[in-house]
Amino acid sequence: MLKPLLAVAIAGAFATASTITLAATPKLNDKQYFSQPSLDVVVFSNWYNGLFGDSKISGVELIHFGERTATNGDVRLSATPEQWDPIPTFVERKVDQASGTISATLAYPEYDFTYTITARPINNGVEITLSSPNPLPPALEGKAGFNMEFLPATYMETSFLADGKPGSFPLYPTGVKEIIGEHEPQPLATGQHLVLAPESPQKRVSIKSESLPLALYDGRAKAQNGWYVVRGLLPAGKSGTLAKWQLTASTDDNWLRAPVIGHSQVGYLPQQTKRAVIELDARAKLSGDAELLRVNPDGTTTTVKKRQPEKHDNYTRYQYAVFDFSDVTTSGVYQLRYGETTTAPFSIDASVLDNAWHPTLDHYFPVQMDHMLINEAYRVWHGASHLDDALQAPVNHTHFDLYAQGPTTDTPYEPGEHIPGLNVGGWYDAGDYDIRTQTQYHTITSLVQTWEEFGLTRDTTLVDYERKYVDIHVPDGKPDLLQQIEHGSLALLAQYKAVGHAIPGIIVPDLSQYTHLGDGLTMTDNLIYDADMSDTESDGTRSGVFDDRWAFTSKSTPLNYGSMAALAAASRAMADYNPALAAECRDTAIAAWQEEASHAPDMFKVGNTTGGGLEEEKLKAAVELLITTGDKKYQRAVKDLLPYIEGEF
Repeated sequence: MLKPLLAVAIAGAFATASTITLAATPKLNDKQYFSQPSLDVVVFSNWYNGLFGDSKISGVELIHFGERTATNGDVRLSATPEQWDPIPTFVERKVDQASGTISATLAYPEYDFTYTITARPINNGVEITLSSPNPLPPALEGKAGFNMEFLPATYMETSFLADGKPGSFPLYPTGVKEIIGEHEPQPLATGQHLVLAPESPQKRVSIKSESLPLALYDGRAKAQNGWYVVRGLLPAGKSGTLAKWQLTASTDDNWLRAPVIGHSQVGYLPQQTKRAVIELDARAKLSGDAELLRVNPDGTTTTVKKRQPEKHDNYTRYQYAVFDFSDVTTSGVYQLRYGETTTAPFSIDASVLDNAWHPTLDHYFPVQMDHMLINEAYRVWHGASHLDDALQAPVNHTHFDLYAQGPTTDTPYEPGEHIPGLNVGGWYDAGDYDIRTQTQYHTITSLVQTWEEFGLTRDTTLVDYERKYVDIHVPDGKPDLLQQIEHGSLALLAQYKAVGHAIPGIIVPDLSQYTHLGDGLTMTDNLIYDADMSDTESDGTRSGVFDDRWAFTSKSTPLNYGSMAALAAASRAMADYNPALAAECRDTAIAAWQEEASHAPDMFKVGNTTGGGLEEEKLKAAVELLITTGDKKYQRAVKDLLPYIEGEF
């Protein structure tokens, strides 16, 4: 009896050996970050995105068992920073191979505060030292701290220890959110030594602060994309070393990242090239065969091809190999296998692409339609939103999302005045709710090209403009593709009708609206703003609530050309479907071209909302108008642009 028990104990010891943290020191590698098996520490290899400060891509970062689980190790001015909170200015980064250290110098120039973060390797992690030649400026006392953020998806519902006192990471945030200057968040825990997920051999992280206490916060109370934050406030009245952390993590010297097999999830046509890309841990040996498995009706699989994949070049952190199975042409369901990784099933068949585009037309486009209620069976995706569009944006104003208004409105309307007629057509921007004109005209042009190339008459969506109602999966006898071209064209035409030219776009003025994640209908009250009413007054059409979106209307010739190109193209597609609207699109594009020819180009340029290059956009307009009208003047315009065209090849 003793021998079997002993055998079980030994087997169990070997089974758990890979979860034991071994005392190893990460090496400063040739890619200029610290690395050991199962743990990499990156120190300012990336810089914050200039548009969105809180991009979670910079500072001191951990890649733990192949997953980036911590980021933004840096000085921040609040406990739970969000997207638009201040970030420091990068000064320089030094990698010292001799001492095995990485240091980054940064500054908050508006506060005259410069500091350096230095990392040196220790067993299973790094020691981080934050130093400054000068004391913290009084304006930053109680505000500046060294933060590090940890991924909620990794740590939610695990435990933590704060100086030995237990706690657990909540699945959902509770408590008061941080509002700078008004509310301070309550930490989940405080202490000199925090251990995150002590029970997990692949998530455990230890942070020891040499002198200053640490606090653990839940940043999701402030923003849904917030992370858990470990923070130590910087001391006042002190120069030199301001903070020192020992940051370590569980490791496994034998760990290798499982292979990742990249393949077409849609599937493959029988005669096309079929190549799977296998991504491997940098320390893995390319050994063994890759397999193509055919899935049988009874659930078993049959190996139809087996060979060693061909080694290709390394890229960043990984090495790559290719498995070519182009010679397999038999229709069926297949999987790929290499090592311990087996892919999801995919098809090889002559029909794999036939329906691949259906979700885009059946779901994505209808759901993105602004100014309409979108219904699908038991679900309402969103109500008829932004029917109060739009107020004239103020002059000399720079918006936080790449829009700006120049020194004049370029319209008959005063700043803050309602511009009628803009509450029709258009699609939400990707991930946002704004009507970005440049997106609208690119989309219309692409849809027209699809119509003219393939003539897709699929009809699964009802669009009723009188009721401002869309019903997905309900046909109405009209090609959905043409209805989407119509919807985009209505938005562009509305701009010309309202102000006489294309405008950069329409967007909410306030950050609290911009970060809205719910139904677009609830971003505004759908009532036109009336400055003569109080914010509790309404007559059913107007209200005193200042929540209407702003129309940014500065004139841009490239943007105007882009819009007229889309309208000219749309007029062809809709010629039989909606002749009156098609004629209006064509005539508007022709008139806009003539108007632009009467003056020097308006070259107002801001972000990515005022059109592309002048020659690029003019060429598109000339080509589309030439195809639509056959007028020789557009042919001459194309010839005049030949030097530009040749320069682009």
